[in-house]
Amino acid sequence: MLRQRLKQTPQFLSARPSQQRGVALLMVLLVIALVTVLAVSLSGRSHSAVQRTINLTAAEQAYWYWLSSEDIARELLQTELSDNNGVAHLQQMWALQSAGDGMVFPVEGGAIQGKIKDLHSCFNLNSLAFGANEDDALLLRRKAQLRQLLLAVVDDIDAYTADVIVDSVADWLDEDSDIGGSYGSESVDYLSLPFPYNAANAYFAHVSELRLIRGVSATIYQQIRPYVCVLPRDNSLRINVNTVSREQPELLEAVTLGAMNRADAASFLATRRQDGYDSLDDARNHGALSDAAGRELDPNLGGPLDDLDVTSKYFQINATIGVGDFTLPVESQLLITRSATAVIYRGLGEP
Repeated sequence: MLRQRLKQTPQFLSARPSQQRGVALLMVLLVIALVTVLAVSLSGRSHSAVQRTINLTAAEQAYWYWLSSEDIARELLQTELSDNNGVAHLQQMWALQSAGDGMVFPVEGGAIQGKIKDLHSCFNLNSLAFGANEDDALLLRRKAQLRQLLLAVVDDIDAYTADVIVDSVADWLDEDSDIGGSYGSESVDYLSLPFPYNAANAYFAHVSELRLIRGVSATIYQQIRPYVCVLPRDNSLRINVNTVSREQPELLEAVTLGAMNRADAASFLATRRQDGYDSLDDARNHGALSDAAGRELDPNLGGPLDDLDVTSKYFQINATIGVGDFTLPVESQLLITRSATAVIYRGLGEP
């Protein structure tokens, strides 16, 4: 009986000690491998979480530096404009510090680098925004000015493309869905595109919206971009002759509807008073402006100098805020008056 029971003993009990040690070793190696995988996974997740926290902290710090830079600019601009009765020119501190790569402010953990731009030294695209009961003659003038600017600064652009862009900008801004002019575009045109969208039928919120306009290619946008800007919900056009860049005589040529040709405009910008003119009448004593004022335009388009001025109230900050390895390109638009200042637009800028 005992012999029969011994014969029925399971095989694993009869395994040799060396075989049992081999199985145990494999189990230990398997456990070690699993622990290692778990440790690496947890380490990776922990590193990602730490890095995410660092980035969020840096982004929040950059945001507060952004607000601080706005406060500095608002105080600087209001002080200088108040001291000069609203007159802005390129010898004021905001302009001098914005020359070259712009002003740099060291801050804890990083730096703020940026420039201030006078938004009265560029063509306001929203100046083509007119309601049904507003001045059609003024809209005609704005269209003629934008058309002339396009023809002056965009290489190889033809008259047809310029007309399409101008009428399409006006349609983008008007409140109705009717195609205006001979070359306009409305939602019906944009909805037929591979990636359809509606016309805004409202003010431009940002100059980059121009890229959505029919006829505006990437090349055209890049070439016209330095000459145009957007004043949020404001269809005024007042070009400050004190702050127009010397490299942009085409702007004065277009705004005066050719009464000041490009050569005269370049001469004016190169020889204008360094500390700016105190009034437009004072500026008109300059030969180029005086000659332009005497030239006749189409009576329906108004006078050559109707859109020129020496005062400014809208400004734009373009800055790059660095905190550690984190950088944040930002853009702010400011309204500056003697009594108050306000941020009217705030958004991410171009890197």
